[in-house]
Amino acid sequence: MRNGAKAAIVGGVFAVMVGGAGYGAYNIVSAVSGDSGSAGTTAEKKTGPPSGDEVEETSKKFFAAWAKGEAAAAAAETNNAQAAGPLLVAYGGQAHITKVKITPGTPAGTTVPYSVSATVSYEGKSKPLAYKSELTVVRGKTTGKALVDWQPSVVHPDLKTGDTLVTGEAASPPIEAVDRDGVVLTKEKYPSLGPVLDSLRDKYGDKAGGTPGVELAIRHESEEAGDTSLVTLAKGEAGKLRTTLSANVQAAAEKAVTRFAESSV
Repeated sequence: MRNGAKAAIVGGVFAVMVGGAGYGAYNIVSAVSGDSGSAGTTAEKKTGPPSGDEVEETSKKFFAAWAKGEAAAAAAETNNAQAAGPLLVAYGGQAHITKVKITPGTPAGTTVPYSVSATVSYEGKSKPLAYKSELTVVRGKTTGKALVDWQPSVVHPDLKTGDTLVTGEAASPPIEAVDRDGVVLTKEKYPSLGPVLDSLRDKYGDKAGGTPGVELAIRHESEEAGDTSLVTLAKGEAGKLRTTLSANVQAAAEKAVTRFAESSV
């Protein structure tokens, strides 16, 4: 699925750039200036933090365009349309996320929390998607316009720079990782093992005897990181993978780090 996803990403970027000659030129200006807002004709450019009314108006416009699947319009409400556009296109494109509803919470200064509910649909299979995130409204550097400060986490809290969203057959079959004594290791029971289990699945899933399912996943920029599954539309068959880890030691380590600040497993 990875090659297909990359093709979809390229197609998504192309769609954003050729949506209209004006928007393509708009993105070029944005890339140079770091500001998605148009220059406008107002005599006096606003300065200072955005007001409460500006925060409400900007976030409302962004949410409305995003929920309607209008990626170009949503990207134009950010301070980096060139980076925001492809990910917003992917959201309704290769991620197959529809019926998006965004519910804003109470702003804290220029930061707006919100909850997202949507549906992931692929080849006749559908599952609900729900999560919470937040955005911050800032003053555009060149225009003085209030804009959404673009971060990939605006679209989903687990997204980082270079990541995208993909729905389809999983890149690798699921695994049932067990410790040296046969105890099953899961992200829910051992949170610190999350990245490790993702990496093991990506590296050994094809070798452990399982079959891939269908899922919505975060496709990380680095192929070595492995995909992060968000929603499973159809379960695959997990292959069993024995590790040299100890579930008891892992549990003790996770308990110990809660006693000290700035500690980790």
